[in-house]
Amino acid sequence: MNAPAPLLGPGHALTLIVGVVVGAGIFKAPSLVAGLAGSAEWMFIAWLLGGAVSLVGALCYAELTSAWPHAGGDYHFLRRAFGPGVSFLFAWARFSVIATGSIALLAFVYGDYMQQLLPLGPSGASLHAALAVLLLWAVNARGLLAGASTQGWLTVLEVGGLVSLVVAALWLLAAGHAPTASAAAAADAPSARAFGLAMVFVLLTYGG
Repeated sequence: MNAPAPLLGPGHALTLIVGVVVGAGIFKAPSLVAGLAGSAEWMFIAWLLGGAVSLVGALCYAELTSAWPHAGGDYHFLRRAFGPGVSFLFAWARFSVIATGSIALLAFVYGDYMQQLLPLGPSGASLHAALAVLLLWAVNARGLLAGASTQGWLTVLEVGGLVSLVVAALWLLAAGHAPTASAAAAADAPSARAFGLAMVFVLLTYGG
C-alpha cells in the first residue's frame, strides 16, 4: 500500500502553528482585560500570571509528547490516564463545545470589527460572523491544500496587524500622546470576580 503523498511543507506548518498560537482574540481580549483589571498595574499582573500558567501547561505537554508521542493529543493522554470513558467525553466536548465555541468567539470578534467598516444594520456583526464561518467552511471543503494556503495568508495579515498596532503605539509614545493613569486609579485593585473574569480572557488568549 502506498503511503499518503505529503501535501504540506514547512511553510504551511509554520503559518499553521503561528495562526493557532496568535489567534484573532488578541485584537479583542486586551481591551476586555484592561477594563476588568481597572488599572495598568493589575492588567500586566493578569497577563504575567496567565503567561506563567500557560508556560507550566506548555512544559507539561512537552513532557507528555516526549514520553508518549501520539497523533491523538489530549484524547490519547486522557485515555492513558483515566481510561476510555473520560477520553470519549472529552472528544465529544471538543467536537460539540470547545472547538465550536472558539470558532463562534473568533467569528464575532471579526464581525464586530467588520461592522465598523461595513455596517449591515442592527444585526450586522452577527451577519459578518456567519458569513466568515461559511466562507472559511467553503475554503476548507475544497481540500487540505486550499485550507492551509488560506491559513498562511490569514496568518500574514494577522501578524501584520499586530505589528501595525505596535508601531502605532510606539509612534504615539514618541509623539507624547501616550495616556497616563492617575495614581488613584493605579492603586485600586479589581474585585476577585472581575480579576477572575479577566483571567478567563487572558488564558483564552494564551490557549494556543
